[in-house]
Amino acid sequence: MAYAPLQDHTDDRAPGTVAAATVLYRPDAGVLDELLTPLEADGLRLFIFANGPLDEEIERRLAQSPHAVLIRAPENMGLGHGLNAVTEAAAAEGFAFILLLDQDSVPAPGMASALLAHLQALAASPTLPPAVIGPLLVSPAEEGYLAPWYSRRAAKDGVAEGAVDFLSTSGSLVSLAAWQAVGPFRADYFIDGIDVEWCFRAWSYGHGCYLAEKVTMPHRWGGAAENGKRQPQILRQSPLRSYYYLRNGLYGLRLAHIPWSWRLRTAARVTAQAALLLLAHRFDRPIRRLVFGALRDGLQARLGPAPQGI
Repeated sequence: MAYAPLQDHTDDRAPGTVAAATVLYRPDAGVLDELLTPLEADGLRLFIFANGPLDEEIERRLAQSPHAVLIRAPENMGLGHGLNAVTEAAAAEGFAFILLLDQDSVPAPGMASALLAHLQALAASPTLPPAVIGPLLVSPAEEGYLAPWYSRRAAKDGVAEGAVDFLSTSGSLVSLAAWQAVGPFRADYFIDGIDVEWCFRAWSYGHGCYLAEKVTMPHRWGGAAENGKRQPQILRQSPLRSYYYLRNGLYGLRLAHIPWSWRLRTAARVTAQAALLLLAHRFDRPIRRLVFGALRDGLQARLGPAPQGI
């Protein structure tokens, strides 16, 4: 499906080195403001992909953003499609790097510059060319979110300290040269696992993925626990999100660039999470349809938007 880009603001500045970008889907105006304000303070060009219509308050806020470029889609095209659209737009304007952020991210002023300095230091050292570097994501204080975790790689020839198998999209500073070499994000994944698949693909193409541990950013990973309860991540998110998580995880088992060790871990994790969902919902009919539909679609490579009725 085609979409019509609309550049809402223009200016006469020459392209900088780093642009920022986010993909919106039913954003909260107050939370979105926490994302926009530090990016505006840094004077960054901001590419925004709107998955579907925006309410009037959001429209007014974006109209105030001095360097924003808004690309609109009439309906939800998925996160992967949006990420590719903003990345292509940044490349077309001559930027070398793009800082990708979730719509509820809260970057500190200067985070893009700090990440760029780390990435350039890596690029100047005898390592694999870095494809992406990201901040250490931390759970927001007293909000009931789980802290993200990292699958770390050992430092060895061509791999520097701070190497990880993959990074969350949120806060990732991506080299556009590497993005061109590795290829676009998987739009057919729609939402979950896009960052995992792309980073493993980057490693297979001879590019590194790194964590800048001294640069931190709060991150709302999944959903917050209700009433302070300790819950697995799969039970904190919407059933629809769980569908994509299970389906894309299973589909990834067939991809040659994903290591066998990760594929085995994924198979075990998806099996356990499917069982948890079924037990937590007492095997009711809607959750059975969701879980078994996700497993079927993942194994049969039926990707894209979730089927109607999930």
